[in-house]
Order: sequence, then C-alpha cells, then structure tokens
Amino acid sequence: MKLIRISTIYCMSCIFMNEVLKKIEKKYSVLYEIQDLDYDNDQEEVEKYNLKPVLPVYILLDENSKEIDRLVGEKSKSELEQFLINNGAINEK
Repeated sequence: MKLIRISTIYCMSCIFMNEVLKKIEKKYSVLYEIQDLDYDNDQEEVEKYNLKPVLPVYILLDENSKEIDRLVGEKSKSELEQFLINNGAINEK
C-alpha cells in the first residue's frame, strides 16, 4: 500500500497535517510507504490525481497503484487516524 501525500511548503494546513501524521505513525504500525509530492514542483505527477485546489491531499493506493480512498483538506487527528484505519493502512502496535 502507498500513501501519496500532496502538499506545498507554504500551506499551513499541510504543515499541521504532516505533524498529525507523524503522531499517528508513532502510535501505530504503518502498512504503507509514503510518496511526497509538491503541488507546485511536481505538477506532471500531481495532474494524474485530478485534484481540486484544496490541500493537503492524502491518497491511498493498493499494491496495483489503484486508488483506494482519499482525504482532502485539513482534518483532525481522529479523522486522519480513522481514514487510515478504515482503509487498512495502519495496525495497532
């Protein structure tokens, strides 16, 4: 499983969500690899995901690179945690 994280360095919501994700990753066993994409600098790759101009975006892909689910915008820790749990991306340690 892969988690695509799309953000920018100047996006305050992206910075907040990156810190939230770090806390979740410390709490759980992670079952994904992360690929970071910059909305501005990785335009060719980002365009593949048909995004609206709301960041950050977290996209979970299965082992065949097919999209499982996505989370868009600033969310609470519990919302991001539930997104990852519901999609089988994390297990309790």
